[in-house]
Amino acid sequence: MPRAKKQEEKDVNINIKVDNIEKAIKAGMKKRHKEKWKCNTGGFWVFGSALAMILSFTQNSSILWAIIHGILSWIYVIYRLILTWI
Repeated sequence: MPRAKKQEEKDVNINIKVDNIEKAIKAGMKKRHKEKWKCNTGGFWVFGSALAMILSFTQNSSILWAIIHGILSWIYVIYRLILTWI
């Protein structure tokens, strides 16, 4: 009898652990689904700023203009593209 009781306790413990894992997985999936639409564009803006500064410095050879264009970043990059294509 005691052996069957121990086995039954193990089964209950395993079921509780499985239920907790399933809840954790579902919570993680919900969290990931909510975060799916968040944009982490920090790297995107840094790249645009660096690109604008490089384009500005090669065009003007001025650190001041490179800093100003780095602050304006993608606006300056698009401006240079338009000037290049026209």
